[in-house]
Amino acid sequence: MIGYSDELTDITTTVEKQEGVIFAKSAIVYRQMYSGQDILAPNSSFTTDKMDNRGYLPVEWWIISLVTAENTIKKEKEGLTVLLCEKEILITNAVKIAEKQLFGDYLDKWPLTKVLDIGGDKVVPEYDTGLGEAEIPPIPCHVHAGCVKDGKCQGQGKDEAYFFPPLNVRPYNKIMPPVKTRIGIKPDTQKETVIASLAQYGRNDVMYSLLQVHDVYPWSSWMIPAKVVHAPGPWVTFEIQRPQDDFNLLAWRMGSKIQSDYLQTHKQDLQLRGLVDEKNLFEQTIDWEMNIQPTLIDKLSQKCKVLEEGTWGKKLQIFYHLFYGEGLIIAPGQSVKLNKCEKPRGGICWSGYGKVNKLDLLCTSVTQREFLVTPYGNLHIENSSTDAELIIFLVLPIV
Repeated sequence: MIGYSDELTDITTTVEKQEGVIFAKSAIVYRQMYSGQDILAPNSSFTTDKMDNRGYLPVEWWIISLVTAENTIKKEKEGLTVLLCEKEILITNAVKIAEKQLFGDYLDKWPLTKVLDIGGDKVVPEYDTGLGEAEIPPIPCHVHAGCVKDGKCQGQGKDEAYFFPPLNVRPYNKIMPPVKTRIGIKPDTQKETVIASLAQYGRNDVMYSLLQVHDVYPWSSWMIPAKVVHAPGPWVTFEIQRPQDDFNLLAWRMGSKIQSDYLQTHKQDLQLRGLVDEKNLFEQTIDWEMNIQPTLIDKLSQKCKVLEEGTWGKKLQIFYHLFYGEGLIIAPGQSVKLNKCEKPRGGICWSGYGKVNKLDLLCTSVTQREFLVTPYGNLHIENSSTDAELIIFLVLPIV
């Protein structure tokens, strides 16, 4: 009890002193499924100098996260945020003693939010009809239909949404070539073709050839409902979702095959995940009618909406439907003060540097770029640069 009392005092002191803002140490999650563009960390290839001892790469940044990563080889506390009060405190410990202070009445509505660094060297996909054109690989084709228990997908599948942030800004300075992503199944595809393709997991890339292909543009947002097949393309992606880490891979990494000795174990661990076979996987995880809609992307995509605008800059809405988020573009030397809010807000500094409630804010610092704004906390952000915009992204509880 003494320890809890000390930690509660620590949290309370920090919230009061910093007017409702608590910085967080960036939680970097490693994955075996895909590589990146060396933006979050060295992660562009599966080489010994970039992988951890599991053979995984650091490709995801989980933001104000209360969720543990469900990797095949688990790492204790991977994915959980550490709050920076007078002392460091794991977020799951913090909510046990100060839930209302940190999240008000919205803890059960708090989303899992990530930055996905997607990329790697170009590969040539191998289809059953021959070779495709070389491309930077996407995240493996997958679907979210709920966690598997007793041979069935249980509970609610993971709805999620993407926002594509600008990359032609500091410190990334990337001019992106045309980027494509895959969402949904081509309308003329037969169910039997999909089931047969699922059986080719780890052997070839035929599943990718069955998916609808769409262009990616910065400052746009897409909703991805549960049970919709997708293979996110190589644009660094700000992703928001229900707070769970369920998935079933429908294909392995594009351009890679799995050695026959490991194929069945691999298939059980990452594709079937407790389901009986490919037909069962198809029936339980894929919403067929939704996936084959020819106008699917028109229903799921949304341009950013300008909420406020002035000499200080702009406030944009970046997430829609189940989720809500805002983007702040603050002009050089300008500042903005947002209204107090009963809901908690999670924030990241995407580009630039400045102050939040007079605390240093820096997009390249793992301890000064991510923060939680507690209910009714102040949010006064200043751009300290004289020649570059300050870009902040905020997420709020699930609607």
